[in-house]
Amino acid sequence: MRQEVIIQLNELNRDFYNQFAETFADSRGASEPGMGYVLSLIRPGNQVLELGCAQGRFARLLPAGCQYLGLDFSAALIALAQERSYLIPTQFVVADLMGDDWVMQVNPPYDVILARAVLHHIPGYSNRLRILQQMATLLKPAGQIILANWQLLAAERFRNRLQPWQNIGLSDSDVEPGDCLLDWRRDGFSLRYVHHIDADEVRRLAVEAKLDIVEMYASDGREGNLTLYAVMAR
Repeated sequence: MRQEVIIQLNELNRDFYNQFAETFADSRGASEPGMGYVLSLIRPGNQVLELGCAQGRFARLLPAGCQYLGLDFSAALIALAQERSYLIPTQFVVADLMGDDWVMQVNPPYDVILARAVLHHIPGYSNRLRILQQMATLLKPAGQIILANWQLLAAERFRNRLQPWQNIGLSDSDVEPGDCLLDWRRDGFSLRYVHHIDADEVRRLAVEAKLDIVEMYASDGREGNLTLYAVMAR
């Protein structure tokens, strides 16, 4: 994928989340049993890093005593996270995973690194791999990485909302297989870039990042399979 396309898609998503931050935040949280299992893996006192923390909802569900840092590229979502989590010891920072300098804004090593609904917004396979490799360097020896990626193509209701790339001045040849342009219709109309990360891509990412997949499972949504979770370790 050309660098100018990568920049365009990243900016498209940043603009969306800044514009619809509160509407998006209020739409999250329904039917996520898969996250309940993720929480069971985290122990009191763990060091936790969340990439793509959005409004910080996960931070408010952690066991007591956890040290938590959440990163997101949307300043509007980070502001919401700080506003809604002021009663618990958390830290939220604006950081863009598309830049290499985000790793300078964290304090490793971590017991758990969570990337929930974030890698599928990263344009280009090489960038998704780079970020996963960077995550691996921030883990404690027995630490775990937890990925959670939206399986939007598994549901007809989302497939029906795919938009042509021409709507943002691109063509199919500008993007990679699995890349999607999806509309947003709540409190206004907008578009987002989403990449469908299936189980095969998760396995490929793990191999190339030299990580082991401890377990992988699908859960969430009214269909029961709208999020693909993967627990990884070094």
